[in-house]
Amino acid sequence: MSPAPNSPFRTHHTNKSLSGSTAGDSAASATMMTELSLSDHHEGLIGAEFHNPTNIIKQPTLVTLGDASVHPDGDEIEHHRVVATEIVKDPLHNYSPGTVLLNAIVLLDPKIPECKHLIEAGKKRGLMIMAVVPKPNDGSKGLVEFYPTAEALLEVGMDQVYEPPHGSKFDVVECAAHLKTIESQQHLRFLGVVPCRESAVDFSDILGSLLGLTSVNDLGLASARRDKGLMKAAVANAGLRVAKYARLTEGNGGDVITAVKELELEYPVVVKTPRGMSTLDVFICNTEEEAVQHAAEIVRSVGPDGRKTQYALLEEFIGGEEFALNLIASPTTPRGVQVSDIWLYHKIKTDGTMVNTFQEMVDPTDKKYASLITYAEGVCRAVGIKYGVGHCELKAKYDAERNKWVDPIMIEIAGRLAGGRKAIMAEATIPGWYPFEAMIDAHCGFPIRMPPSFRPTNTAAQAYIPSDKNGILKSVRGNDFERLPTHRESTMLCKVGDKVKRARDLMSFAAYVWLIGEAEDVKRDALRARDEFIVEVEAEEAAE
Repeated sequence: MSPAPNSPFRTHHTNKSLSGSTAGDSAASATMMTELSLSDHHEGLIGAEFHNPTNIIKQPTLVTLGDASVHPDGDEIEHHRVVATEIVKDPLHNYSPGTVLLNAIVLLDPKIPECKHLIEAGKKRGLMIMAVVPKPNDGSKGLVEFYPTAEALLEVGMDQVYEPPHGSKFDVVECAAHLKTIESQQHLRFLGVVPCRESAVDFSDILGSLLGLTSVNDLGLASARRDKGLMKAAVANAGLRVAKYARLTEGNGGDVITAVKELELEYPVVVKTPRGMSTLDVFICNTEEEAVQHAAEIVRSVGPDGRKTQYALLEEFIGGEEFALNLIASPTTPRGVQVSDIWLYHKIKTDGTMVNTFQEMVDPTDKKYASLITYAEGVCRAVGIKYGVGHCELKAKYDAERNKWVDPIMIEIAGRLAGGRKAIMAEATIPGWYPFEAMIDAHCGFPIRMPPSFRPTNTAAQAYIPSDKNGILKSVRGNDFERLPTHRESTMLCKVGDKVKRARDLMSFAAYVWLIGEAEDVKRDALRARDEFIVEVEAEEAAE
């Protein structure tokens, strides 16, 4: 195959070290330049002003490729940047696109643990895997597992990585234009866009629509899958129960008093940011003063997703236990959407909010959870999730006489993969269930493969390991989690010398531990992991 006429690529190599071949050799890369050397290619197309590597790096980055050379006999390079150019001599000449040589899928804002499984699932289907990273990490941000660099994504098997132009904010329209150019120049066909975290939920379906895809969720409800106020409106409009709520917009929190009175609420009440994630900016307020203070802080702040917060959400406090129900949606399944796994949350009230201790998987085929499943599937349909996965958090009360959980009520719904490696744990405990393959198939519009039953053969759990002190971490005991008989995986979120704080939200814990085994053994190990974890810190003032 030869590249499209008059449409060479610009490349910039960042490190001469490795040889090899990945998707960079496929399509246009291997035969991109057959007459010019790499240096002549830069001289002719990039120009003298870009000979300084610093200037090259600051240009818009369409894509970063892995171990590949732009010429079969060219330099051996580890990573290089590619920018497509197009020269059209005769605009009136009918353009005949080349044959599609490779189907592709976009992973929007991936995290490394789940990303590995999605890449493997995509490769099984012969797909080229493109990562889109809205907020690039140059390595200065910690926790590369959660905020990966382009290099880290390439190292785990990603074919190509798109990042926005250096120093600019992510623009979904610009991203779509760049991906369409890549599609044409490399003779690709994008089949789906997969959101990999909360902040990618609304962008994923917009990006998919701009790419001309049909397997995208209802765009008219895109905001209802992200904004917790619009979410409640959509679910209520479908005839499902939701908590009483109000939008608060006054910068001094003064509208809290009126809202509490009109909604006929009693304290405690919940005040939260409308587009939160990882339990950030969620406050259980026992008094009017607390509610006014937190509402004012939220209205005047920037939310966890980096967007200016326009209002705070005031909600009725709902009693009962908290659950997370994960769902798979596809028109190829009998019900269109179906619950795959259920997790019971164990939380304690700390510092004005409910903080996780551990979460355990329960059996979704047990009839005691039937009302939760019916409700969660209805919520999923109400917010327009038709393709991919859903993650519904709700509360319910246990009716001992009927041995059933009753009166479910939504906390929130998201059209994305559940955090905390829940899909990884579900795959390890539910025979015949391959959630990452199902997710890829659903977003591509392929029929998905369902297991004979979603009944797990073992109990899975995630334990949240807290620091109970604020300061600079000096030493840790009890972090040898492999000693626990049911230990499956674990990760430390901090190291000696890091600033740690008393755990309040999901990203402020010191470690996570995942366990698989018999229910009683898992519960015992989850409590041991927390109780036997001891940190010694140095007060921040003394450290300074």
